[in-house]
Amino acid sequence: MEILIRANEACQPDPFLLWDSVWNEAAAVADWALAGNAPLNSGGLSASAALRTAVVLCLFSDQAMPKNHPLASYVRDGDPRGWWGDGVDVRTDLGEGPLGSLLWVLWNMPLNLAAQWAAPLAEQALAPLQTQGAVVEIDCSAEITSLNGLALSVNLFGEKGALVYSGKFNLVWQQVVAAAA
Repeated sequence: MEILIRANEACQPDPFLLWDSVWNEAAAVADWALAGNAPLNSGGLSASAALRTAVVLCLFSDQAMPKNHPLASYVRDGDPRGWWGDGVDVRTDLGEGPLGSLLWVLWNMPLNLAAQWAAPLAEQALAPLQTQGAVVEIDCSAEITSLNGLALSVNLFGEKGALVYSGKFNLVWQQVVAAAA
């Protein structure tokens, strides 16, 4: 007697379970969005922009400031910040490094100096996306805007030079400058 196992009969595909962090430009915050009436995720969180979510997490999670970094003198109150998970589960044997960026330290320095450091720090924070094969090329730029703001532009490219993500983050800088005034 032959036993036939029909594992996929009448089954829906597995839902993508990682939720999106949706950037709200007007409020300069990231938040989660509801999936609505998605057939496999009714009432759950939206999960349709994984690359955008990865960009927000890479840029706006605070990486711990290394003691020998050239910007270490701009750390206020001696708090090097960092994400607690980096002390628990960083697999250096798999090429993993700390999560996040050092963009947070730019808020403690003159705007012209912050503009010089913003793009290189963003590219460093986004490098794991390239290492993991999610993107082929990373292009970041920063410019000083009116009202003492700093605009950070991020463009990510896939195979054959196709633009797979483009985002501009500027209200974060204006909000911080306004709060400090």
